[in-house]
Amino acid sequence: MVAPTNFNLQTLRGKAFQGFVQFQIPTDVTPPSGVGTWYRLKERQTMQFSMNFPRATHYSDDGTLAVDPAGQQHSFQMSIKLTSDMFDTANPPTDKKTLSYWIHRNKIHEPIQAIFVTSLPTLDTATNNDVNIKFVLDPNNFSTSLSANGGSPELSVSGAVISITSALKSNGTDQPTS
Repeated sequence: MVAPTNFNLQTLRGKAFQGFVQFQIPTDVTPPSGVGTWYRLKERQTMQFSMNFPRATHYSDDGTLAVDPAGQQHSFQMSIKLTSDMFDTANPPTDKKTLSYWIHRNKIHEPIQAIFVTSLPTLDTATNNDVNIKFVLDPNNFSTSLSANGGSPELSVSGAVISITSALKSNGTDQPTS
């Protein structure tokens, strides 16, 4: 008989959330360093991810059901509190740090990227128990609605997850450089 191993322990839960979103134009990267200008959102936002690894089913020669990988269909959705500095006054927009500019770039079929980075320190103080996650995103859907009850307007931004550069435990909340 094999002894059970407990996991998903309360002592390993995250005790805090530290995350941020920033935008970049992929073509604005400076060679050879590969570094560009990132525009970080300072207002609090919510972020949701869905990772989908579809599989194609078929029957093998012996009649048993088999599955094959069929790509990836990861997506994200975030809500951002809107502030006036997130919009440009020029038409077409020229201020690269505004949502007006990002929406315009999508309209003319030129890509933008967003990156979401988060670190989750855990309750346990032992090493290798903090979680660091970094996603590169392709924002391509912008929507908003205004409530009759007032409050801060929000913009919903969604799209595809281009890559997951890390989703690892670590002995600290510093993000990896690659």
